[in-house]
Amino acid sequence: MDHNGYLDHRDMIVVADALCARLGLSGRDAQRVADAYERVWQYAVRHIGTDPEGRISRQSYIDYALAPGLDRAAFVANVVRPITDALWDALDGDGDDRLDRAEFLRLWSAYDVAGAASRASFDRLRGNKVAHVSKDGFAQAMYDFYYSSATAAPILG
Repeated sequence: MDHNGYLDHRDMIVVADALCARLGLSGRDAQRVADAYERVWQYAVRHIGTDPEGRISRQSYIDYALAPGLDRAAFVANVVRPITDALWDALDGDGDDRLDRAEFLRLWSAYDVAGAASRASFDRLRGNKVAHVSKDGFAQAMYDFYYSSATAAPILG
């Protein structure tokens, strides 16, 4: 978060707090996001390790995430999915495990993704059949975003 080339525990706290502030989350929803980032940090420390100052270098993280022997399903389950689930649940206003267009656009606004790009992403993910994106469909798209060899991952084109 401070652009020093390292990820540390403080960075994770700052990112969680910033996302919650941008999304207007508080209380239980904000705590779930903070807890998700904490779980991700603990996983990273266990599997990647830290330097003597408690930091993970950018290169160490990349090497780990792209290692041929990495259990990608476990990586997604322990790094991508906890944060996705916490944010999803906070934004899924009616609790139906689906995001409508407004909920989806709110999520991506927290990442400074322009409206046109996030609207196009919503349309790609939902297809022509439904007016929402399912939680499982979104999780699969996040996985594809990180690991697909396709030049146009469905999340953001």
